Amino acid sequence: MENQNNPDQQDNSYGKIHTPPPPPIQEPTVNDVPPLKPSNWLWQSILVTILCCIPFGIVAIIYATKVDSFYFRGQYEEAERSAQKAKMWVFISIGAALLYVILWIIMFLTGNLPEYMENIIENNASGYNF
Repeated sequence: MENQNNPDQQDNSYGKIHTPPPPPIQEPTVNDVPPLKPSNWLWQSILVTILCCIPFGIVAIIYATKVDSFYFRGQYEEAERSAQKAKMWVFISIGAALLYVILWIIMFLTGNLPEYMENIIENNASGYNF
């Protein structure tokens, strides 16, 4: 009750700034060094999307953009997995494009290309084209 009556003895902790204790100092160890950042395959993904196969290229771009975000958040295994998936989809896209070109070359060399193109035109023509 003395503190309430005597203003000279009041607790003056209101104006004090309390600082948190400093973090403990840790010695650097070998485990603190992050692994090398895997290649994100982004420019290759964009290139195959434009030149080869749009659906597979888009999947490759999605995985390629995840690599950096996983790596900089410290999720190194996820970054490596995303890089491997981006690489896989880039190669799938290149393979699909090569298969498409090879089929067109075979059709052209065997003489079936003009007949195939005529069938496409006849089957897909509207009623206005006679």
